[in-house]
Amino acid sequence: MYVLREAFGYGHREIAGVLDLSESNCRQLYRRAVRRVGEPQARFEAPPERREELVASFVAAARDGDLAGLEKLLAADVTWSSDGGGKVRAARRPVEGREKVVRLVVGGVERFAAGLDYTAVEVNGATGLAAWAGDTLAGVVAFDLREGLITQVRVVVNPDKLGFVRRQLARS
Repeated sequence: MYVLREAFGYGHREIAGVLDLSESNCRQLYRRAVRRVGEPQARFEAPPERREELVASFVAAARDGDLAGLEKLLAADVTWSSDGGGKVRAARRPVEGREKVVRLVVGGVERFAAGLDYTAVEVNGATGLAAWAGDTLAGVVAFDLREGLITQVRVVVNPDKLGFVRRQLARS
């Protein structure tokens, strides 16, 4: 997508035809690619202990409604994205910026996550969270880190995808 647009100068409509996608989907994919290519790359990956510490601090601050604590953990340009698959209530668009994400987290914990239990799990090769309502997997959270701060939070609450994740967790 990115290469077709940048290197060969194809328009979104042409790319959509080649890739058999909608034009609006191509625009979105291109916008994400541009943002991703422009992101500074971390010089080194945080050690696993630091990742686990950040995730634990995030959970504690979110549960306590500690706005200042959350702000210290999040990068200024943090992005929150969620996938409810149209079956479960979730933010439809990514939420960007520390202040907006903090408000989303605190409000979300109060409205939707009260009473859930969290366990640290490996998500995409890094420390993440599994949210449980009793024996039911309610969601999975993955974090991206850069320079000791959380830069991206990805939440999956889509029941179709959680069924797969639950089976993977059972194998661990």
